Amino acid sequence: MTRTLVVTGTGTEIGKTYVTAAIARQLRARGEAVEATKPVSSGCEADDQGRLWSPDGRELLTACGYDPDDWTAHQRLCLERFAEPMAPHMAADRAGRILSLQMLTGYCESLEGETDGCVLAEGVGGVMVPLTDSTTFLDWMRNLQWPAVLVAGTYLGTLSHTLTALRCLKDAGVPLAGLVLNRSAEEPVPAEETRRTLSFFHPDVPVAVVPRAAEGEAEPDLPDLVEAFGIGREE
Repeated sequence: MTRTLVVTGTGTEIGKTYVTAAIARQLRARGEAVEATKPVSSGCEADDQGRLWSPDGRELLTACGYDPDDWTAHQRLCLERFAEPMAPHMAADRAGRILSLQMLTGYCESLEGETDGCVLAEGVGGVMVPLTDSTTFLDWMRNLQWPAVLVAGTYLGTLSHTLTALRCLKDAGVPLAGLVLNRSAEEPVPAEETRRTLSFFHPDVPVAVVPRAAEGEAEPDLPDLVEAFGIGREE
C-alpha cells in the first residue's frame, strides 16, 4: 500500500485531473483523509482581483472535500500558477519567474509530513515536459520517488506513446503503481486489445480501463482504482 502517489500522463489533455480526482473521491468514500496538489499549473484564469485560478485545481479541491472557491486552499494546492497555457518553463519565463526542481520536490515532501492521510500529486502535460531549462517532470518524479500512475488514451498511436513513457519511468527508477487507459473519443482498436498488448511488455504493471467523462453528462462509474493500485493505509 502507498500513502503517496504521482499522477502523470503520456501527454496533455489525457485525463490526469479526471483520474486524480476520481482517486481522491474513492479514498474519501473509504474514510481516508486525502490531500491533492498540482504543484505547477499553466493556463490559469485571472479573476477580477488578478488572482490566478487553476481549473484543474478547483476540480481537485472539490474532490478532496474543500470549497473550490477557497483562495487559501487553492494557493496551497497549486503552488506555482501561470496564465500562459504552455510548458512550465516557458510559462514561468513569460511571467519573469524561475521554477526550482528542489523547491517543488521539497514542497510535496512537506505535504506528506503534514497529513496522516494520502497525498496525491498531479503533474503537468506528459512525463518529459520541461520543468526548467535543464530538467523535466521526470526528474521531479525521480527525486520525489513516490509511486506513479501513468494515464494514457486509447487513440491510434497510444501504444508507442505509452510504451515510451513507461520505459522512461522505469529507466529513471520511478516506482510504478499502475497504468490507467482513459478511453479516447476515437478508439480504432478496442480498449481491451490495447490493454492486453501493453501488458505483454509490462506484465508487472496493473492496468485499469476507465470510461471517458463526456462533457455535460453524469460522471460514469469507474473501477476501484484505490484497490487496483494499492493506495491508502494498510487494513
